[in-house]
Amino acid sequence: MKTRTFILLLTAMLAAAPALADTWAGTVSASGTTDIEIPSDGTLTSLELEVGQRVQAGETVGVIRETKVFSPVDGTVAAVHMEVGDTASGTVLEIAPVSRYTLTCTAESYAKTPENALIHSGESLYVRCSADGTHRAIARVTTINGAAFDAEVTAGELYVGETVFLYRSRAMTTESLVGKGTVTTHETVAVAGDGVLLKLRVGVGSVVERGQWLFSTASSEDTEVTVPADGIVTAVNVQVGSAVREDQSAATIATAITLRAEVSADDAMRFKKGDTWYYTRNDDSHETHRSCTVQRILTNEQDASATIVLIPEEKDLPIGLGIILTDEAE
Repeated sequence: MKTRTFILLLTAMLAAAPALADTWAGTVSASGTTDIEIPSDGTLTSLELEVGQRVQAGETVGVIRETKVFSPVDGTVAAVHMEVGDTASGTVLEIAPVSRYTLTCTAESYAKTPENALIHSGESLYVRCSADGTHRAIARVTTINGAAFDAEVTAGELYVGETVFLYRSRAMTTESLVGKGTVTTHETVAVAGDGVLLKLRVGVGSVVERGQWLFSTASSEDTEVTVPADGIVTAVNVQVGSAVREDQSAATIATAITLRAEVSADDAMRFKKGDTWYYTRNDDSHETHRSCTVQRILTNEQDASATIVLIPEEKDLPIGLGIILTDEAE
């Protein structure tokens, strides 16, 4: 009789006791990633990023230093003396100019009007030899130093060493005389660089124009590395002091985070898209329950399981953190 009474009492107690909540282990995962890209070739002089850090779109997180070297003349690359990665401390390449004639000139005592006294870099002048005027050409002013200036011949034929007059007017009138010069020549123009050669954009035989970007070296021009979108840093892919290239990934960020839990196929039937569930963080000793929303259910028919993907209420959870998913709030 006593035994039967005890069994009935135990049965009643178990029936009255609250059912234990079901739980599943899960992790915090990155959902959607993007890269913080290097904007230009150079040396990475600073990078303020670490894994787990939250970053915002437009935030500056690093600095790159770069010098771009441009062609001083139109011509063809005749020689390249260095390779990417070499330390440049002199001539990097040589260019055979379109015209190998150069005029070393002076405007002193030749300007007949105030306007003619003003020589402008890049302007075209008309040239004839001083002997009999039979040798004629067109030249473009390249450099100016007070009353002295240099010009390169862009059309026509002259003799090396002869003396020439330069005019503003095609008619070569006395009133348009602006200077006198001497014809010199050079086979190539040397283009120098300083620092680590980061990128070489031309090779032997390349046809180049004045002002064209030839190569880059690590030097003193700062370029900022900025964040493209809000997110959490999941990986840092470069080191401060290293040579970096344009479009290289400096870091990877998660633009969104989700919770993922593996459940059986039977348990997966309990989850519906949009439903609210709850989770606790493994690093929370108080086991505070927080809400999350079912985003999607990914089934795996091969092993009769499913992955439940949920959006947590927290936006800055560490990637890889363990969680416990439950069907009940506290």
